[in-house]
Amino acid sequence: MAIICKILFILSASIFDTCHSPAISDTDRLVLQKFWHYAQENHLENKEIGERISSIAHFFLNTPYQSNTLNTPDGEKLMINLHELDCATFVDNVLALAFLSEYSPKSEEKFKQNLQQIRYRKGTIEDFTSRLHYSSDWLYEMQQEQLLEDITADLGGIKYTKEIYFMSKHHERYPALKNNLQFLKKIKNIEDSINKRTHYYIPKTEIDKVYSKIKSGDIILITTNIAGMDICHLGIALSYKGTIHLLHASSDYKKVMISLSPLKEYMANIRSQTGIILGRAHHNMAQDLFEKK
Repeated sequence: MAIICKILFILSASIFDTCHSPAISDTDRLVLQKFWHYAQENHLENKEIGERISSIAHFFLNTPYQSNTLNTPDGEKLMINLHELDCATFVDNVLALAFLSEYSPKSEEKFKQNLQQIRYRKGTIEDFTSRLHYSSDWLYEMQQEQLLEDITADLGGIKYTKEIYFMSKHHERYPALKNNLQFLKKIKNIEDSINKRTHYYIPKTEIDKVYSKIKSGDIILITTNIAGMDICHLGIALSYKGTIHLLHASSDYKKVMISLSPLKEYMANIRSQTGIILGRAHHNMAQDLFEKK
């Protein structure tokens, strides 16, 4: 299992060079064309940010599941794949689209910029280690960029104390780390930084007690008891009849879907899942970014 899992900046050439903008395949451009129509039909630009995230997530329902779409044999680069998603690429593509200021084909380059800013530390691609592989580290960086806020402690979360080391210990599973001691050292430094932070989570037995505080469009990071790993899955919250369901790219059902049961019941029988961390994009954060455009 892969480690799980500004938007509206004018990025400098050192961060995103439009002259060398990653190509979008004909298949993915067709997905984007359908999305622009969907966005205009559903007036996404007028929706509050959480509702917008939820609506965009619904657009991807039934998209096939595919893992390991970001690794390439010819070095690190921004990969765009909208027709096959895993739990992490589902979330980052939804957010990259959600933080657009307008929805039309001319927003394609801005979408690419957004995706790079979300997927890589400070939006810069240097090498494999620039990508935000650990999802707790990803949420931390999204907070630093004022895109998402970790609301777990505010919802009554308790301290999540765990040593993170999965990638460095199992570096042979990652082709980019297997024979590169420099990259491995960088990953260890990243893990050290993660381990110095204070994290909170809501145990899965307590999730139903905070249903009323979770909003559609919140980002759900699922914690795990797998040694050395922080997060094993993520998705987007969907409020439904007083409960919360998970809108996610499912490796079991091989597609993007809404969990068949509420979140607590969904997690109850998955022994490796221990609780949740919650991220939320606030309207005023998005508005600040719009004004910086």
